[in-house]
Amino acid sequence: MSAGRDTTPEERPPAPAPSCFVIGPIGDKHAEHGTPERRLYEESMRVYEEIIVAACREHHMTPVRADTLTDTGEITEQVYRRLQQDDIVIADVSGGNPNVTLELGYRLGCKRSAILIGENGNLPFNIRQLRTIRFRRSEVSLHEARDQLSRVLAAGVAQGFGPVADLGAATPLPVPGADEAIGEEPDAPGLVDRMAQAEEQMDAVLVDIEAMGDALHQIAAVVYESTPQMDAVTAAKGSTSARLVVVGNLARKMAAPATALRAHSEAFAERMADIEAGIHAAFDMAESHLGGELDADNEHFLHQIIDMAESTRAAATEVTEFGAMMKTFIGYSRVLRGPGGDILAAMRVVASVLTRVDSLEARARALLPDPSTPPRTTHQPA
Repeated sequence: MSAGRDTTPEERPPAPAPSCFVIGPIGDKHAEHGTPERRLYEESMRVYEEIIVAACREHHMTPVRADTLTDTGEITEQVYRRLQQDDIVIADVSGGNPNVTLELGYRLGCKRSAILIGENGNLPFNIRQLRTIRFRRSEVSLHEARDQLSRVLAAGVAQGFGPVADLGAATPLPVPGADEAIGEEPDAPGLVDRMAQAEEQMDAVLVDIEAMGDALHQIAAVVYESTPQMDAVTAAKGSTSARLVVVGNLARKMAAPATALRAHSEAFAERMADIEAGIHAAFDMAESHLGGELDADNEHFLHQIIDMAESTRAAATEVTEFGAMMKTFIGYSRVLRGPGGDILAAMRVVASVLTRVDSLEARARALLPDPSTPPRTTHQPA
């Protein structure tokens, strides 16, 4: 008789946790504090630790970033081997980093699972149609993104991760049916839905831009008021503590408008992300069916696009100028880092939208019979 015995299910070793590779912006942890490379590293690490690592830990998974690979061999070769072989890839697509886009494309080309996460208002246009877990850089939003990622991972661990070339989220593949046949999710908006949404929200977009301008003017007024005080302290060769008082007052007065500037810039970018497809759909329809004939409503809409582009460029110029100034101001005292950081964040958000706004304006002008003519005033929006 054999001395051995069968292994009961309870005694069988647990299945190994799925392997997980993370791609995203990395930055440079060795760069000097305050530099764009160091800020990028700190921001990406916060997302990695507070969203990705925290969610993976709940499922006993150990995510690995490219900058932590320790195997022998070329890093690039290791990256693509893991993109091909790991059970799941989590991609932080914030900012549209070219390397991340290339690596994500390779992963999806291998018909392997990928989960996309990205910062609201800072998503690249070429992959925005893929389902993405969105977040803002606040504690509440980061925790919500962590919980959402954890739910997606839980479904994948329980049911298996399926190829997601068109879905952008690692959910189990649905049973083929009518939704799959038309290539859309059940609640995805159609062409007319997108056009209607774009027209309805265009006025709101212009309000966002105007609110950004108001916030910038408030910040400028605060800086203008504080400059004589700082000059007086400097001329009197006042103590460092006296200068710190002036800087502290400046920071307190700047806090509210700087926070408002960032909030309005993010709202503007998010709204543009929602309606951009509808605007292009409206252009496509106009090019295909209008034959160059525009009624008052259509022409008014095209001029709205042009006004929005011009206002965005003006706002971007002002935000960029303030951002350049704040890079110097932040070095004066840590109390300026809060409002300064909000202004710099707004600068990055607006810059990320500007190129796409330019593209919309170019299409709008091409559809107008005379692009140099002023907007018509006979049409009053409801």
